[in-house]
Amino acid sequence: MLEQNLVNYIEKSLKQNWELKAFSNFHSETLTYAQVADRIIYLHKFFQSLNIEAGEKIAIIGKNCINWAITYLATISYGATIVPILPDFQSSDVHHIVNHSESVLLFSENGIYDDLDLSSMKNLKTVISLNNLEILDSSNQIKKIFEENAQSYLKEFGEKLVADNIKFSKISNDKLAAIVYTSGTTGFSKGVMISHNALISNIVYAQTNMPLVPKDTIVSFLPIAHVFGCTFEFLFPFCSGCHITFLDKVPSPQIIMKAFEEIKPRLILSVPLIIEKIYRKQIKPTLQKQSVQYLRKIPIISSIINKKIKAKLSAVFGDNFMEIVIGGAALNEEVENFLGEIKFKYTVGYGMTECAPLISYSNWATFARGSVGRVVDQLEIDLQQ
Repeated sequence: MLEQNLVNYIEKSLKQNWELKAFSNFHSETLTYAQVADRIIYLHKFFQSLNIEAGEKIAIIGKNCINWAITYLATISYGATIVPILPDFQSSDVHHIVNHSESVLLFSENGIYDDLDLSSMKNLKTVISLNNLEILDSSNQIKKIFEENAQSYLKEFGEKLVADNIKFSKISNDKLAAIVYTSGTTGFSKGVMISHNALISNIVYAQTNMPLVPKDTIVSFLPIAHVFGCTFEFLFPFCSGCHITFLDKVPSPQIIMKAFEEIKPRLILSVPLIIEKIYRKQIKPTLQKQSVQYLRKIPIISSIINKKIKAKLSAVFGDNFMEIVIGGAALNEEVENFLGEIKFKYTVGYGMTECAPLISYSNWATFARGSVGRVVDQLEIDLQQ
């Protein structure tokens, strides 16, 4: 039995799914698990060349994308702590978070980097582009180290990486994995410390209660700088061998629906706002027609109409999902009553950043309308010392 250890799960998924597709940017680049492993090793060797130690902090800011996910995986599997920053934060907030977390590296989207004042973040050794993993700002000495790493990072593997080469350092579950800064009611955002144990407990629970299998498809449109999107649209599917497509543009409802139609995700995570907008635009105009309102009062005909509406709504989401898990806020009562009436495969959960994030959940078949599911089972996770 595999030890319930986060880094072990990441390592195992890379090895077992080596030839499968891992990450895509929507309508753009696609990488296999083997290629993801290559980039992780590339970053590990660069971290080593900069003498970055386990426990040091590495910040990251940008939209969901392949290199965001790889940076996250490389950081926590190296033993460092990732500090995700929402891309819509003001520059002053970014400066504060980088300094407060004592981050020594920053991975940044190019457009965001242009608005930052590097002199305000004095602990940074360098800044690396999320667009292409190239150096954005650094001394000539670090640029030389970066160039040398690009040429030599596979040297110990005979210049060719194979699945058996992947063996990460043993990192116990009680170590700090991430510091997630959430919006505070006063002053700057507050940093929440999340352990490897908190993340792996959510992953193990998800694999037991929302099982995904290798090659299943996922659309990642929730911000993975937030723990809900990070755990359930990224880490859990990755550890299950799924193919994750990142919407690396502003995820408008139109773009999201286009992605659902093309990718046909197996599991969908959403916030209420997306579901409510789709209901208002795709379903409610039909329900408001007088003829439909009249026919829905006739039991047999109402059942037929509901089935057709359910089929139409399912098609909007790609018609391949086992369920839609909604969280982050309360679902509109009108929308929830309608979804329950047509027996749509949805459920509402509840969580908080400190729990990484799950507190309560029930699958759609047992979910009670108006609730947030049941308190999740307590999972006993081995703390690897």
